[in-house]
Amino acid sequence: MVFDFDGLVIDSETEVAGCVVEVLAARGVAAAVDDVAHLFGSTDADDEWERFLRPLGVSLADLRSAVDAVLPARVDRLPMLPGVDGVLDAAHAAGWRVGMATGQRRPRLDEHLARLGLVGRFDAIVTRGEVAQGKPAPDIYLAAAARLGVEPADCLALEDSLPGCRAALAAGMRVIVCPSPVTARCAFPSEARRVASLVEVDLAG
Repeated sequence: MVFDFDGLVIDSETEVAGCVVEVLAARGVAAAVDDVAHLFGSTDADDEWERFLRPLGVSLADLRSAVDAVLPARVDRLPMLPGVDGVLDAAHAAGWRVGMATGQRRPRLDEHLARLGLVGRFDAIVTRGEVAQGKPAPDIYLAAAARLGVEPADCLALEDSLPGCRAALAAGMRVIVCPSPVTARCAFPSEARRVASLVEVDLAG
């Protein structure tokens, strides 16, 4: 089993989206979360963000700087989402090895895992900086499967975003998608099973 982190373990995507909308509003630009929801879940979407922002007269560097000034404090207050502990407990009880494939930078991820009491609960962690291409490319999921010592086809990926879902499917994994409020209206591939919460995930089913 391979977890994503942002939007799945904590609802950081809602905080990021809220910051983006606030920053744009402060610059006189009215934008909705749905306008950019499909871009969440990938650290390799700069070109798409630039295409979205250019007609609005806002640079990606300006947006990123303004968001980064307020986002960390908001994210550091977020609780773990419902069902994460239960899925981890069930996976370990079933003898499954559990990994994580995330766009988070490793030092920041380690802080989150320590705060949430999740240190030591993952057998392998792969971050964006360790692979050639980020999601939606399959690299990070293929690397996670390799570190877990299992074939991708034998892995179940848990995702919340469209790029992440596409990455796991491209790696040949089965996918359960649990959208965040930001990505809830995205059109996910039909191959992925969709749940409203990780509480609904039954590994015996």
